[in-house]
Amino acid sequence: MKVKTVLISLYDKDKIEILLEPLVKNRAVLYATASTAEHIKKAGYEVHLTEEITGISSLLNGRVKTLNTKLFAGILARREHDDISGIDVLFDMAIVDLYPFESAFSKMMDAFTEESEMIEKIDIGGISLIRAAAKNYENVAVICEKIDYEIVANELSENEGQLSIETKRFLAHRAFNKTVAYDSAVSEYFSMITKHSEMPSQMNIILRKESELRYGENPHQRGGLYSIFPNSLRKPGIHSLDVFHGKEMSFNNYLDLESAINIVGLFNEPTAAIIKHNNPCGVGTANTIAEAYEYAYLSDPKSAYGGIAALNRTCDTDTAEIMKTLFLEVIFAEDFTDEAKQILGKKKNLRLVKGNIKNRREMEFRNISGAMLVQDKDNVKDCESILQIVTEKHPTDKEIKAMMFAWNVARNVKSNGIVIATQNRTFGIGAGQTSRVDAVDIAIKKAGGMTAYTGGSAVASDGFFPFRDSIDAIYKSGIYAIIQPGGSVNDKEVIEACNEYQIAMAFTNKRHFKH
Repeated sequence: MKVKTVLISLYDKDKIEILLEPLVKNRAVLYATASTAEHIKKAGYEVHLTEEITGISSLLNGRVKTLNTKLFAGILARREHDDISGIDVLFDMAIVDLYPFESAFSKMMDAFTEESEMIEKIDIGGISLIRAAAKNYENVAVICEKIDYEIVANELSENEGQLSIETKRFLAHRAFNKTVAYDSAVSEYFSMITKHSEMPSQMNIILRKESELRYGENPHQRGGLYSIFPNSLRKPGIHSLDVFHGKEMSFNNYLDLESAINIVGLFNEPTAAIIKHNNPCGVGTANTIAEAYEYAYLSDPKSAYGGIAALNRTCDTDTAEIMKTLFLEVIFAEDFTDEAKQILGKKKNLRLVKGNIKNRREMEFRNISGAMLVQDKDNVKDCESILQIVTEKHPTDKEIKAMMFAWNVARNVKSNGIVIATQNRTFGIGAGQTSRVDAVDIAIKKAGGMTAYTGGSAVASDGFFPFRDSIDAIYKSGIYAIIQPGGSVNDKEVIEACNEYQIAMAFTNKRHFKH
């Protein structure tokens, strides 16, 4: 069907000329709201005002312009099914955008003090027009995104002012995606100014594709990277990082990178982490980021091969010189010096990624069949105040620091998870075991006796010890400080074992399972 009559109502009038030229060339009649009509006239095109149809220009200082039965009848009328005798103008196309609520939301500093301004940014008429035109897509082409101007203009030019039903259906789909995303941003804003004492009764999440991945977790699975909208408007996420060197990121790269960033983000000191298969191989802190990385690497050099490294500082020359000796898939840092880029840039397959992602309170989503599990993200660093010493022996200052370092790493280890560490580096990590004593045995084996009594090493367990067998194994390894949640029916037995071996143990009354 040829486009003969067009309704145009735009907040952002930029680039509309792309569409105007083929429309006018094919003798389409244009109707527009006042400010849009003025813009079209300045561009040199003839246009009618919508008030010629409605009989009014606007009400409430421009807040009501298009909410009119005559306009909506001209959009919703089905040519072959409805009585159209009383309709003045039948529209074949609607070009409509919305008040920039999403843009205002992304720049908003304070949800409460800016409430009146934000409310005024909520579009009513435009979103109603878009929905109406999209519903009647067989008769009306709806264009609500600037990125579609050129596509539609080309088809109009090539087909003497006509659009195919496939294009109109595509535009309708685009329109409904637009309205649901817009409403989700508004809903998210209201959730910010409404107090919730429990998990929200409804969550509106839109996933926007940022990139196509070569494949998913395995080559036979499709994969893509999607940002979570509208959260991504206000919070930079993993999708916003700058991959400025090397091959494109894979599905597994992103998973491991997220884990690595979560770890280094917990520490204020220069910190490095190396991740493999979503578990840390090693974590280190030091006065310099180069030394921190060296500590992380020395924790488990064998497992670090082919891993992903994250730094919470700028990658400098010294760090790059150390890092270049190991095959790594990805290196993340807040930034890279020019010298570091030059050193690491020689490795063609190494991905270099930079950005600034801060740990913050947010929701975490896990997909299960037909549903989504939602929880608060476990990314708030614990402090020494959580410690409850339950043994006769008290830990030394060095042991307390080692406890806290190991404890904050343990939350990022798949359960059952055990971390052996000093106050500034891990020595052995046992991850993802179905038996806690097996996780202890693996961590001890990984540590290789390096933390046998120094007066400054500790074992952290992400969950309680159900039996004393783990304590027996820890004692034999020569470690005399333990941090764990507590809460087992056998806590008394475990405490007695520690007292027997003169081991200091602290309960946190808080666990950090990671499944």
